[in-house]
Amino acid sequence: MDAAAGGGGFRTYADVEEFFNNMSSEGPSAQDRIDAIVPYLISLLPPPFVPAPDADAASDSEDDHFSLTSSSSSSDYGAAVGADWPAVVLAARGDGQDHISGLGNDLLSNVISRLPTKDAARTMVLSTRWRRVWAETPLLLDDAHLRDADEPRDMAAFRDLLAVSRCVAAHPGPVHGLRITRISFHLQEYSLQRLVSSLAAKNVKDLILFNRPCPLNMPLPDDILRCVSLTRLYLGVWRWRFPDNTADPPAFPNLQELGIFHSIIKDKELDALLSHCPKLKILSCALTYSCPSRLHVKSSSSLRVVMEWRCIFHEVVVDNAPCLERLLFESVGGRRPIKIVHAPRLEILGFLDLQLHTLEIGGIVIRAGMNVRASAMLSSLKILAVKVRFCHDMEVKLLPTLLRCFPRLETLHIKSIRSRSPDTVNDMDFWKSLASCDCLESHLKTFVLHGFQGRKHEAAFARYIFKNGKVLKSYGFVYSNGDNVVVGGSDGSSSSDDVVVEEGPMSGSVGECNASSGGSGGSDDVVVERGSMPGTVGEGNAPSGGSSGRYIFACPAFPCWSFQNAIDLSVEDPFYVLGPVMALIDLVEGETAR
Repeated sequence: MDAAAGGGGFRTYADVEEFFNNMSSEGPSAQDRIDAIVPYLISLLPPPFVPAPDADAASDSEDDHFSLTSSSSSSDYGAAVGADWPAVVLAARGDGQDHISGLGNDLLSNVISRLPTKDAARTMVLSTRWRRVWAETPLLLDDAHLRDADEPRDMAAFRDLLAVSRCVAAHPGPVHGLRITRISFHLQEYSLQRLVSSLAAKNVKDLILFNRPCPLNMPLPDDILRCVSLTRLYLGVWRWRFPDNTADPPAFPNLQELGIFHSIIKDKELDALLSHCPKLKILSCALTYSCPSRLHVKSSSSLRVVMEWRCIFHEVVVDNAPCLERLLFESVGGRRPIKIVHAPRLEILGFLDLQLHTLEIGGIVIRAGMNVRASAMLSSLKILAVKVRFCHDMEVKLLPTLLRCFPRLETLHIKSIRSRSPDTVNDMDFWKSLASCDCLESHLKTFVLHGFQGRKHEAAFARYIFKNGKVLKSYGFVYSNGDNVVVGGSDGSSSSDDVVVEEGPMSGSVGECNASSGGSGGSDDVVVERGSMPGTVGEGNAPSGGSSGRYIFACPAFPCWSFQNAIDLSVEDPFYVLGPVMALIDLVEGETAR
């Protein structure tokens, strides 16, 4: 995946295929490389409607012969569950009475909606009433419930697509959700077109449609534009031509969540697509190859989340997004501008990568050491996450300028990226002489340093935050291997230049630990002595020279940064979870106040 980051502007999958084939004459083919990417793409998707049944726990061979059609033949029902199906029914009765039939249709429909695809369809064999209940239950289909691990891939793909098509045809609708992530549509383009047409006719609401990439250049059927009932749509590994016809009614008038994964779509077509989604709240793009070459958000009155995940965009422009709350990145490739023109409600921004991103606010490019004017500030921003290589002079000097752009920042995440370059000569003197800023004086409450390695350039920045963070309430050091996070709570009066957190071997306990200066008051080092203490919460004293009301807490790390957490609006901070520790800090501080 990363290798592709260096590619040029891919306009077709032929370009992608040529690029992969040229990577190594003796390595995997382009088809094999892209096929290996698909499982990663699928891992980014929302969770299945119903978990797939365990293959090892599959019951009998009847699963291999079960038909997803709604045939009313009693012989078909017998074949569906095996020759001994009456015995199975009798055994399920227990006391010989039919308790389930006494339940209302709504409850039975709820039961069916929670079953895997084949099991839900199998309920039709129980009685005429169950067949009616299945038909009245909005259809949920997942091709992961159909696959036989021992069946050849080509044969399984043909059988699975046939089963899905028959099930959609047999059900009167509506189709609540369809998830296809395992079927290859190679030589089945007509069947794909008929399936999408049926989904449109039966008002599909939730559609996850991936093409197992063979062939790579598979076109998405035009009938996808007729699926006007869609509220969530994820598309993966397609060539999509969206008609630029803004005069027509919106193609997706109810769509709220859109994910475009590893698909080829031109810039103007993506712009046209977004203009046809008047209720869109969440937009995500993953592993696109420079086509589209840019992500342009303009005149969107509903969009709240924009996510770019390992794409090769040349630029990201937020032109007019009055409701945008999150602008999120996990970027690869070359350097690109991030332009924020108008986003008055933007609260979460990151990960900004100072090596890859050039931030522009209100038409002003943010540069190290510049005088930040009001027009280059985002007062709405509360959470900022930045990737920085502390040994790079320009990246280090850009950090304080960024902080001045967000005067009401409440949470700061800094991810320290390893680099082979030596430390900058004036690193320490720079932080010592630097003045404070508005967010440190009155708003910053939480500071987390990810990838902490205990090196001097990280220590100097941490010392700057501690010294100037007048309302800092909690801070965390996330070790570079991700094992533990050290979190502290402060009364806001820390004045020491030295921060030393000593951890003892107190696994799984609540104990006391001391935080001391570890040396003279003029030491330049921040020392975190790490011990084997997962699950430990400790109470300690402030470093020498600081307030005696300071508490140091240690606990296991809670990694949170993932594709789905990032776009989940119920997750308050998508970069890291410190909730349990914060609750304990608040409790201890409350007891202390008494």
